[in-house]
Amino acid sequence: MNKNMLSLVRRVFLLPAVVAVATLTGCASQITNQELTPAPVAVAKQHAGSVTVTALPAPNADAAAAAADMAELRTAVSNAITASRAFAEVKGNGGDYQLTVQVFSVNSPAFGISMTSKVEMGWTLKRADTGAVVWQQSINTEHTTGGGEAFVGAERVKMSIAGAIKKNIAQGVERIGAAAF
Repeated sequence: MNKNMLSLVRRVFLLPAVVAVATLTGCASQITNQELTPAPVAVAKQHAGSVTVTALPAPNADAAAAAADMAELRTAVSNAITASRAFAEVKGNGGDYQLTVQVFSVNSPAFGISMTSKVEMGWTLKRADTGAVVWQQSINTEHTTGGGEAFVGAERVKMSIAGAIKKNIAQGVERIGAAAF
């Protein structure tokens, strides 16, 4: 076999392998606020004031890439607070309290059948008028997505991250509802 023919044969056999890898690894879509919003959480009490929510990415995150994700996170936290009635009202601006939720870390596997992601988020609630911190906690959660839940590995990772964040939001709202301030 000459050199050109050998090169052609390699390309013919390589193409299906490349297509298979691309199909199996695939790209997962962006996580939406619907995937992050937990079911309404039972809170110990409803706080009478209003709250404004801010979401911040991890300190080492690419700000441009994280902007859309943080908008989805902010919406999910706002929706969870509203549904659970942890505060009388969630405002876009000018709330009596300012809740800042910051992603500290997201750890996910690169490959595997069951994907377990771990998320740490910092929750800080301040009085808007004085800036005084009235409640602050770091919350760690994890979620496992099994191989039967999604065929593509990237989708399982996305689902496990979304599940860990959803659990984090549920715990954060529950703890805010139990806090005395």
